[in-house]
Amino acid sequence: MAICVLCHQRKGKRFCPAVYNVICPTCCGTHRLKKLNCPSSCPYLRQAKAIEMAQRESEWARRNLERAEIEQRLTAFALEEAISTFASEHPDLTDAEVITALQAVQDAVEREVMSGINHEPNAEGRAKELALKILKNAQTMRRRIGIPHNVLLARVARLLSQKAMLLSQRNRDGKGYLRALLVDIKPNSLEQLLDRLSAPQTRS
Repeated sequence: MAICVLCHQRKGKRFCPAVYNVICPTCCGTHRLKKLNCPSSCPYLRQAKAIEMAQRESEWARRNLERAEIEQRLTAFALEEAISTFASEHPDLTDAEVITALQAVQDAVEREVMSGINHEPNAEGRAKELALKILKNAQTMRRRIGIPHNVLLARVARLLSQKAMLLSQRNRDGKGYLRALLVDIKPNSLEQLLDRLSAPQTRS
């Protein structure tokens, strides 16, 4: 068996597409997304992300189930408000572009959770623009009211992409999700919500 091309000590048991050679499991886990620019298609990265994110989500939800549900709903609003606003500016936007943007956000945030390094959304064109707008909304909400943390952000992006895929399949024009979204979420409404949430509470 070949020797790991990174440490030159242990057996290279995994083919690494980042170096296009074999590496050992230890180097794979140690250098993943840090020293190695791992592509999203790597099966070892996908497996590691799934395990890591499931554990982080479980820890977050266990702290306070009721608060976790509220935080998730608020985060979903921030992301969908970004989509609603973007769709109002681009009337020909499709569900497919939204799904691509949400998946790019999820991937970028999961990479940051695992590596501690900021990653750009891996998308092109309008999907990239939308992904950046979604992240900007998340950053605005984080600055104003302290949420969402990255684990929650990745979770909500994943759930919304699943929702968009489901609703999109119900309409032949590829805009089933966007049509439903624009009924529920008004464009440019995030600041109004944040103003209400951050306003001092008066006692009766």
